[in-house]
Amino acid sequence: MCVPDPIRPATLAFLGPAGTFSHQAAFDCFGTSVEYVPKQTIEAVFQSLSPDVPLGIVPQENSTYGSVIETYNLLRDPTIGQYNFIRSYTVLEIRHCLVVRQGVKLENIDHVLSHEQALGQCRSFLARLLPGATLVPTDSTASAAEDISNGKTAFDPNRCAAICSSIVTTVFEGLEVLQKNIQDGEANSTRFFIVSHGSNTTIPSGQIFPVRREALLRIGTSPENHGTSESQRPNFAKFIRALDLDVLRIDRRPALHALTFWDVYFIEVGDMNDGNIPWSDKLSQALRKATYPGIEVTLLGKW
Repeated sequence: MCVPDPIRPATLAFLGPAGTFSHQAAFDCFGTSVEYVPKQTIEAVFQSLSPDVPLGIVPQENSTYGSVIETYNLLRDPTIGQYNFIRSYTVLEIRHCLVVRQGVKLENIDHVLSHEQALGQCRSFLARLLPGATLVPTDSTASAAEDISNGKTAFDPNRCAAICSSIVTTVFEGLEVLQKNIQDGEANSTRFFIVSHGSNTTIPSGQIFPVRREALLRIGTSPENHGTSESQRPNFAKFIRALDLDVLRIDRRPALHALTFWDVYFIEVGDMNDGNIPWSDKLSQALRKATYPGIEVTLLGKW
């Protein structure tokens, strides 16, 4: 069990640098009750989880552009559900801006830098107003702005723009907002998982979503079945039905150690009836009842 020092605030890792939407989502949740540590990638957030860095936040899904593939790829790692766990989630309304060096005009822009999710969320704006611009994926939205500010891009920074939050203009020098609210559609929000090292790590009280009797399961083939033939593929549909829980969403990614085009599934389940049985007990009963040969199930987190 990992219990933060009561004298010193717990440390939380986020996709940095300062000014990312991950940073904003975390700060909206926890304010000054935690210490914030920026990481260059989502993978680095997961890798940093430890007794010294017991908390993290990672983007999970955007309402416009869908699942964050990097996060789901990382959830295939066996350390998730063994040492590190999903504990809750929060949702942040996303308002993207086109940010440039001061004095740069729309007609000067040849390259647009941002995280691939942000580029996808602003596809219509880019096609309409910057159809000839090269789209350049970066580690995060704020890192795109930082690179333009300090001139560390592979391109002329005076011919570049970043898609990010307007807050970056207060973090990095020499930047200004050229266009506001450039996301596709008004209802653009991102859901973030709150993750922890250890399943019992204390989560500071904050503006996170309330307990809803939900959990995330990772379902794949057991190790002894990794080399079996296509005809021996486990029947995941029967397993899901046997759980007898509300299935809230299903995601899938390629399995790492199975046959070609075999998958690992991420199934969010819940109990929308809010019955009298404690959620942990009901979840344990469901998992015991739904035991199937050839199927390996890992509880990645519950809330």
